[in-house]
Amino acid sequence: MSLPHAEWLEWLLDLATPLGLQLSLVGGVVRDQWLGQPLPLKDLDLVVEGPMAWPALVLAEAIVAAAAASQLPPGYQLQQCTPHSSYGTARLQLQINGQLLLCDLSSARSESYGFPGAQPVVQPANLQIDLQRRDFSLNAMAMRLPGLELLDPLGGAADLAARQLRLLHGSSLRDDPTRLLRAVRYGARFDLQWAPASWEQASVMLNSWPWPQGGPALGARLRMELELLFAETNWQGALALLEQWRGLELLQRGWQQLPAASGRYLSRFGRWGAALEPAFTAADLRLFALIDLAPGVVADKQAIAERLQIPQRLWELLGQVAALRHWLQRERPSHSWRPSQWTAALEQPANGGQPLAVLLVLLQPGEPSKYHLLRWLLRWRLQRPAIGGKELLAMGYQPGPELGKRLWQERAKEINKNDKK
Repeated sequence: MSLPHAEWLEWLLDLATPLGLQLSLVGGVVRDQWLGQPLPLKDLDLVVEGPMAWPALVLAEAIVAAAAASQLPPGYQLQQCTPHSSYGTARLQLQINGQLLLCDLSSARSESYGFPGAQPVVQPANLQIDLQRRDFSLNAMAMRLPGLELLDPLGGAADLAARQLRLLHGSSLRDDPTRLLRAVRYGARFDLQWAPASWEQASVMLNSWPWPQGGPALGARLRMELELLFAETNWQGALALLEQWRGLELLQRGWQQLPAASGRYLSRFGRWGAALEPAFTAADLRLFALIDLAPGVVADKQAIAERLQIPQRLWELLGQVAALRHWLQRERPSHSWRPSQWTAALEQPANGGQPLAVLLVLLQPGEPSKYHLLRWLLRWRLQRPAIGGKELLAMGYQPGPELGKRLWQERAKEINKNDKK
């Protein structure tokens, strides 16, 4: 049986064994190995057992020391080690031949939740108990190193064969509602359906949502799960399951249905928006556009964005989109306007004429000003005046409003002259 990054795992074993530590692979690599799918190349999850309280932190310290002494396996470089002492875990970010490898080390532990959506309270435990704390049976499989003995005490392999998602606990979704979004990702990726009892648990959770306590950690976890959903290869299939399995209600109470052709709309906005603003990924922008599709006024959408803790720039963009829509509906700008008139109006801050806002509005079906918005986005906004500020200063203009007015006149002239319908 071949494993990804075998040389790294062998080196870890050599480092861990003298420390009295036992390593086991868990999570996606074990599941995908059983399914016969291509092995993940960028992520490894290991559970660490040992005589100390948080053995994963002991192993992480040894790795950092080895990296400082240039003793890592050939080709491997440690870029960052992020320990989480409260949970007994550490995340390693490594480079191997120019490729990123994330290696999560977790001390075997148990979890309990003080209230729905809270951060878990953890205690040291062994691998058997650690597997029992997980979300789905398909994620509760492990392989002990070095012998690769498969441990499947909770029937994950049988559930995968039956193509079903089975939660491990009666309070699993009550403890962490974001597991519903994880179920959506797995359902789309592996063509799975809910086990009947697990779907009943999901329905009970959704019928009592939102939690009175609010779950202070829930917003960030919801955002991370949605970002992972939109980064899936089959994210459009996951979006369909999100709607079918009532996952939209985690964003807004009573939200049950997406507009027609939402998948195509989100796909275009993610792809073209990332080209316009490379600071955002396509997944970031799909999530933003999904929030914009939520029913209600802009304040309702901004409340979702604030709860999910999306970047401030995207939170502000919701207001810019609303301002642009309001201007288009209120003013009903004439299609006989010259390109410079459209440009001047769109670039007024009060009208929300930012590239991403314009792109989102023009992609919506039935937008009557689509042609003009597209021309501004691709041509008019990029046009520069034939005479620049330096030349005008040399001609005697003084810095101030008159200079700005003349620059705009020169730019408007070029916009109108160079636009060809």
